[in-house]
Amino acid sequence: MPLPRILASAATTALRTAIPTTRSLGPTVLFTQRHQTLRHCSSGNMATAQRREQPPWTRPESSAPLPPLSIYNTLTRQKDPFVPLDKSGKKVTWYCCGPTVYDAAHLGHARNYVTTDIVRRIMRDYFGFNITFVQNVTDVDDKIILRARQQHLFEEYKAANPKITPEVLSATEKAWTAYFTKIAKADEGDLTTVPSTFEAWATRKHEPLMALIHKELAGESVEGELLDEDASKLKMHLNTLFMASKALQTPPTSAEEFYGTCSSVLLPYIDSLNKDRTYEPAVFSKLSRYWENHFNEDMATLNVLPPTTVTRVSEFIPENVAFVQKLVDRGYAYPTADGSVYFDIAAYEAAGHHYAKLQPWNRGDQSLIADGEGALTSDKASTLPTSDSSLPAKKKADQDFALWKASKAGEPSWESPWGQGRPGWHIECSVMCSEVLGGEIDIHSGGIDLAFPHHDNEIAQSEAYWDGCASHATADGRHQWINYFLHMGHLKIHGSKMSKSLKNFVSVRKALERGGGWTPRMLRIVFLQGGWKDGIEVREGVLSAAKSWETAVNKFFTNVKALVTEETAAQAAGTHIPQPWTKLEADLSKELDSTREKLDAALCDSFNTPLAMQLLVDLISTTNIYMSSTTNLALVKEIARWITRITTIFGLDNNSSPDRIGWTSEESSTGNAEEIAMPYLRLLSSFRDSVRALGISDSKSDSAKELLRLCDKLRDIDLADLGVSLDDRDSANALIKFVPAEELRAAREEKERKAAEREQKKEEARLKREEEERKKQEQAKVDPVTMFRTEEWSEWDEQGIPTKDKEGEEITKSRKKALTKAWEQQKKKFEAYQKTVQK
Repeated sequence: MPLPRILASAATTALRTAIPTTRSLGPTVLFTQRHQTLRHCSSGNMATAQRREQPPWTRPESSAPLPPLSIYNTLTRQKDPFVPLDKSGKKVTWYCCGPTVYDAAHLGHARNYVTTDIVRRIMRDYFGFNITFVQNVTDVDDKIILRARQQHLFEEYKAANPKITPEVLSATEKAWTAYFTKIAKADEGDLTTVPSTFEAWATRKHEPLMALIHKELAGESVEGELLDEDASKLKMHLNTLFMASKALQTPPTSAEEFYGTCSSVLLPYIDSLNKDRTYEPAVFSKLSRYWENHFNEDMATLNVLPPTTVTRVSEFIPENVAFVQKLVDRGYAYPTADGSVYFDIAAYEAAGHHYAKLQPWNRGDQSLIADGEGALTSDKASTLPTSDSSLPAKKKADQDFALWKASKAGEPSWESPWGQGRPGWHIECSVMCSEVLGGEIDIHSGGIDLAFPHHDNEIAQSEAYWDGCASHATADGRHQWINYFLHMGHLKIHGSKMSKSLKNFVSVRKALERGGGWTPRMLRIVFLQGGWKDGIEVREGVLSAAKSWETAVNKFFTNVKALVTEETAAQAAGTHIPQPWTKLEADLSKELDSTREKLDAALCDSFNTPLAMQLLVDLISTTNIYMSSTTNLALVKEIARWITRITTIFGLDNNSSPDRIGWTSEESSTGNAEEIAMPYLRLLSSFRDSVRALGISDSKSDSAKELLRLCDKLRDIDLADLGVSLDDRDSANALIKFVPAEELRAAREEKERKAAEREQKKEEARLKREEEERKKQEQAKVDPVTMFRTEEWSEWDEQGIPTKDKEGEEITKSRKKALTKAWEQQKKKFEAYQKTVQK
């Protein structure tokens, strides 16, 4: 199925199962007139807040030789020469805002992370920078808390109500009414609407949007109908209510179908009935871990390079607390009576800093500010009594943002000087970035929707934290935390960005599974042709251009490989292959040199991949014309190799990636044999680990000894002869390594020789020892460290001397003295025994 058709059906397929946002929409959004909600062209709207200018930016200085690369920098809204902080000009530090893991990665995520990967590969593999790439995982967030909690409660509800009974229908109708009331609260006359009258009400109030919904349900194309984000949100809510109203009027026979259709209205309602309930931490961590793994698998499928380092919010809680405390100490933050802490923007600006460096014109946009604070933010978010009257009851100004959130019932929390709570969204990235990369960073990247308030708040709190630590002077005398901010453009559907909150998304896996020629490579081609910072509207024309580009390159590679194979066979048969140099070759050579220069200029011009992609197909077209006139393949092969290199740098060729660890065996004729074999080896090794553990648990029996012998044989002989090494470890499964078989055989033979020598020496020593000496040595074999490790005692010091009896009581001084004396005597015997063994 073509992707536009997939996207068109997303508003029905995805909406039936997705969980809605709990943020309410204002009346001006929900009751927009037709000419305001439905339009046929895309235009960017400036926030109504007064526009402010961006503050001065300080360009880094370097005497190192650097490529003439310029990057569009959101901090200046222009292309700035790229100069890394590293004095050698080679090392680049880069922090990328990673996913908030509460649902499947969608094509909008693919747009962001694949595009980031393209830029990263160009910087590393074309320009030669050594990049430390840090990406976070937000696993503590309001969206995760809501999703995990609601899913947990919903599963409980379905288990308790496996059939659609009158009670379930009654509860669902109450949930529907609560959902409808929340979005229709602007007009009291609408509150009499019930599921049976909803369609008539929605058609009367929002006819254009309902017409779109009916088209999508009928599978009709809606291409050309563009909605702004407000209209998309309203359409999402209308669709949710419409589908649920149908299910309530004519309940499906399947309980699973009913719950799937009505989940979006049931989830917030059931959650509202359990406000005071507490949850185990696993309820939240289970969800985030599952979706993190899901995200990583999708990124691997899309050939996105893994980060150098992954940071998770849950693993940096103490660092978050310390970071916030420093901001409080420096006067840039203040606690409130409920146990929250807020960043003080007024104090920050009074100290000479600039707030909202990226998008100062949006600093007064309350909808963006509220969205950045999270769905669970509330003036009543308190787990502590208001005991300190000197603290403000709530934040001082609307623009101040949460650094530390006091947790309510039903939310995860950690200890802090201000009480139980959790980090705010914005502080998380500042803390993790600072901990790993320090106080001055070359590049920070993310989606353009994060610029304000998220990235602007990151800048404010980080520059407040690091102020005074700069290694160089800046234009305004204040700290410059990030030198280059890169923001990736959106992937748009019907004029709105693709997002989970709008429920207009198609997951990466669903898009790839539905076929129609849509592949990881095709996705990457679309993003390469669209550029990295501009939005892309997914339409038939965009997909057709990508398919045409891929077809041209595929045909070129196929033809060249076939001709080269034919030429190689002819040479092997003794045929002389002439390689003339005529005007044809001279012209093609000039064309190759010219294309190389133009492509270099394009990539130096802020990674102009659309131009680079066009240059490649233009060169292919010229080469195809040349190939139709001659059989000389010398230049053709050079061109094919160069195009292969560039497409590999762009990440279009997974099998030719230069990012493998170690060498690939020359004996392997197809693919990466190690990657293919590894899943099977893991199964075999895991089975061996289990068998070996059984043998060790009863090592004295003959059957156990035989099991251990067979395990050793599998490791030392059978697998070693196949070039596989297993390193047994005490606290983990055996480590699987690929090592040349001849090396393993040589190591095995040396080990067998040494073992035979040891056995011979032991036997000779045994024959010489006297019977009485053997008895003494038996007694002396007891290690003093373990001699008291019996049930008579419960705790020991580092030497193995008991400190507490089996009841947990401290032993007396006199007994400790006696035990110590016995331990010292045994130590002497044991040391003497060890000396004899060593001899």
